[in-house]
Amino acid sequence: MSEQPLDKKVVTELQEHQVAAYLSRHPDFFRHHPYLLLELELHSDATGLPNLALQQQRLLREQTTELKTQIAQLIRYAKDNERVFKLFSECQRALWQCQSFAQLSQLVQTKLSEVPTICGCELLEFELRFTALVANRLNRRGNYLGRLSKDEQSLFFNKGDAQSVALYLLGDLKAPKAILALASTDSDHFAPDNDNLLINEFLRSLEQRLTELA
Repeated sequence: MSEQPLDKKVVTELQEHQVAAYLSRHPDFFRHHPYLLLELELHSDATGLPNLALQQQRLLREQTTELKTQIAQLIRYAKDNERVFKLFSECQRALWQCQSFAQLSQLVQTKLSEVPTICGCELLEFELRFTALVANRLNRRGNYLGRLSKDEQSLFFNKGDAQSVALYLLGDLKAPKAILALASTDSDHFAPDNDNLLINEFLRSLEQRLTELA
């Protein structure tokens, strides 16, 4: 029985894969066999680059540009986090000067609305109208970060432009005192996998002050 010929494309791809793997394991291959460079087609149709050194320089420039972009993003995030932390700290210190829930609500709304990424902030006393929302969104951890339906948004915000929200139940899950609601026009700003590191200490102080004013 004669053997069936292998598909030429499969063989070519397999050979290219093997060559690429070998060169990756032996980066000094062309230094030991420089004559092979004379037989390779290294020119680019777009740039006309004549040799491997220039190709490597181009790749390094691209990698450097990408790294600079990533570093700039990290610096921006760090500055944003620093600003948010300072706002929470200022608001936390001012909590003890409030003598009523109305003053607490006004303070929180005013201060946290200074965060550029927040388009809405409400501190509301718990009411029966929140029962269904708590059962659906807050019954496990006492907080929810993500998206809400229009009807759910209307419980907290007059405008329906919130693309993501953060909800924090204040007090015991079975007997909550209030709900803190934050909204952002950025759909990715409040997401389920976000941590609450920057706000946790503030929430504990807010709960303590609510208990004292009850």
